[in-house]
Amino acid sequence: MNIVLWIFTAGFLILSFIKSKEKTISALQTAYYKLINILPLFLHVMAGFALIVTFVSPELIQKHIGVGSGIMGIATVLGLGSIAVMPGFAAFPLCAALKGEGIPFYIIAAFSLSLMNVGIVTFPIEKRFLGLTVAVIRNILALLVCIIAVIIVKFIFGE
Repeated sequence: MNIVLWIFTAGFLILSFIKSKEKTISALQTAYYKLINILPLFLHVMAGFALIVTFVSPELIQKHIGVGSGIMGIATVLGLGSIAVMPGFAAFPLCAALKGEGIPFYIIAAFSLSLMNVGIVTFPIEKRFLGLTVAVIRNILALLVCIIAVIIVKFIFGE
């Protein structure tokens, strides 16, 4: 499957280059600079997760957010995710590692969605630019969407 994506990407890049050499080069330069800017954050997140996985036992992880954790597991990851804001490019590898630890999909869904959508850490910024009412409503709606998604994922996967 990876080879197919590489072929499509290369093909579209060639088509873009044929259509507009200048725009394609500009887009590649922009992508390069964005990658360089994102890379340190990504590496820090991965290093931090590696430390957590190293020093926190799998038994402890299973106890608090594993298969038998139920509603408390969901509440735990919703809380952790709401506090620790993270972009998708860093959240998804973290979620893959959690799946490798045997964490169920509905817990991973709760964690990843709250991680990227609910912002306790970013609340002061949202309040400043959006106003208190909009910031509160946005975060409450994001949390409700996370809960609804968890119910749907739990139902679909039967976990």
